[in-house]
Amino acid sequence: MSATQGRAPAIALVMGWLALLPFPIAAGVYAMGPPNLAGPALLTLLTYSTAVLSFLGGVRCGAEITREQPRWIGLALAAVPPLAAWALLALPFLTAPWQLGGFTVAFLLQWASELHAPLDTPAWYRRLRTPLTLGAAVALAVALEQASSM
Repeated sequence: MSATQGRAPAIALVMGWLALLPFPIAAGVYAMGPPNLAGPALLTLLTYSTAVLSFLGGVRCGAEITREQPRWIGLALAAVPPLAAWALLALPFLTAPWQLGGFTVAFLLQWASELHAPLDTPAWYRRLRTPLTLGAAVALAVALEQASSM
């Protein structure tokens, strides 16, 4: 089965799963690691979440601008994830539980938006994004549970 028939290219699988690794590693160190590493692990998780949501917004924008007539909703949906992510990272009054909960919701909404306003991407892209999104959301939820109990 070729990539055009639905299977993701090997490089996309490898890069996707490697890109997921910082989520469980940072969440695990935050939740179960030495207390002196909790702060850096949380910062890593929040910053990496911001970078990935910005990347996903860029993917959506890139897919949209390849159209002869880009849709305004597609371009708007491309701008929301990075703006939300940077706000979650930078707003000084947000506590860790609010940030982690916000990032969890942002990843799930980004994934859901791709179901309801599909991108012009290969069929395998959505199938790859689903487990990667789930992995990121679970890692963020683990960190959220820890932050909520502190």
